[in-house]
Amino acid sequence: MNNFDLLVSNIILTDKKGTIMDCNDFAKSLLKKNNIIGMNIHDFDSILKNYKIKLSSFNDKNLYIITENNSKNFFDTIIRNSFDEIFVTDKNGIAIFCNDAFEKHYGIPKNEIIGKHVSYVCDNGYVDKILIDVVMETKKSITYEQKTKVGRTILNTSTPILDENGEIIYIIENCRDITNDKVIKDVLPKIKISNAKQENNKTLNTKSIEFKSPQMSSIYTTLERFASKNINILILGKSGTGKSSLAKMVHEKSPRKHGPFVTINCSTIPESLIESELFGYTKGSFTGASSKGKLGLVQIANGGTLFLDEIGELPLKMQSKLLELVQEKTYLPIGDVRPKYVDTRIIAATNQNISKLISENKFREDLYYRLAVATINIPPLNQRTDDVYTLINYYLHYFNNKHQCNIKISKEAMNILLHYSWPGNIRELEHMIEFLVINSINSNITLEDLPPNILENCKITRITQEKTYNKFSYKKKLEISQQKIIQEAYSIYNSSYKLAKALQISQTTANRLINKYCK
Repeated sequence: MNNFDLLVSNIILTDKKGTIMDCNDFAKSLLKKNNIIGMNIHDFDSILKNYKIKLSSFNDKNLYIITENNSKNFFDTIIRNSFDEIFVTDKNGIAIFCNDAFEKHYGIPKNEIIGKHVSYVCDNGYVDKILIDVVMETKKSITYEQKTKVGRTILNTSTPILDENGEIIYIIENCRDITNDKVIKDVLPKIKISNAKQENNKTLNTKSIEFKSPQMSSIYTTLERFASKNINILILGKSGTGKSSLAKMVHEKSPRKHGPFVTINCSTIPESLIESELFGYTKGSFTGASSKGKLGLVQIANGGTLFLDEIGELPLKMQSKLLELVQEKTYLPIGDVRPKYVDTRIIAATNQNISKLISENKFREDLYYRLAVATINIPPLNQRTDDVYTLINYYLHYFNNKHQCNIKISKEAMNILLHYSWPGNIRELEHMIEFLVINSINSNITLEDLPPNILENCKITRITQEKTYNKFSYKKKLEISQQKIIQEAYSIYNSSYKLAKALQISQTTANRLINKYCK
């Protein structure tokens, strides 16, 4: 479908010489010709003389809006008297059209904005924010709330119109005054910014899982408490333990839940690009830079949450710049001389030993303390075996729905899966269950369906456990059990006082056991 087909009028776009560059199906029907691209609009003067033509010129192009003479400016009348504001820019954000509602919303004459970049209304204090840069960067529609100089509350939906190559040619803003509209205000929180920079990978739907292990129950309770506070959080845990899912859960339970949740994986972006990805750059700031500049992920996360995954991989140079963002809520895009303020919450995560990185001068200690206002340690899956059964059933149900199957797991196969060590944690379990669902010949997963590595792992584990059990004395077995209890508890509470209270032992004993088993 041609992008102009979104407009219910005869639309033709030409260059300055009149050569037709684009049109919609209405125009083709009017001119009684399917292929008019490349022809001159004046070739159709004999037809067009019977119609009313509105001509708008911009960037060496002419936009023809053609209506019937007897319509009495039907198109113009509808647009001009629309309660909603209709505002159109070209691909660079230059205003090319707006209706009368624009003046009412912002208190600025229409002719003052036409030909100027849309940021003009924001730079001159007519409105608190303009997010057209987000649309240009993501090529996705967004809906957000604006406050204007004249005291109006505006619901702005900005939609990009793309050409056949997926490039923006226009951006159409539909803006509604909701100052006195209680119904709209009540549903406004349900409207979320659509952001292509968000992590698109499927994450664990934590809301629908009731974890059985005391470790995860405690972590969830703690995170729900942290979520309501506007503090930075550091999540520690091995790869695949669900750090990103917990970060998303914090966002969804926080006052920022209606803002964007933006993820950047510090380990996957080359060092030469990570600064421009995070902070963006101004136009022409370096060789190869986009002529329009680039909006950084930090700015895209304004009003929401910025999740920095694998923070331990962040280069030291970038750690200094991130420290300024964390401390001052300001950052400097590449090529800019004026710091920009941003309101975003930072959640960081890593699978590395931060203390070791600090001692090796690979991570800034001052940045660590500012990120770790609240710290959560997620134990690996083999330390919370109570959750394995829950996760297996969750993903079995999920992938049955996804692949339209009705696969079940036999008792024998389930027993093996429950005793597997899952070194890849939740991520490995998720992928394994999907593999079993799509690879199963029958409707029941049996031992024959399980990969050899899982069967061998369980066999070795069982033999090792038997040898270990027979090897140690009763006293040693008690000590091993005690070690496991203390290590699991410390991974949850990370405090001798809290651990002592939870296990009902003295803090002196707690300190001694922590030093013995956890240091």
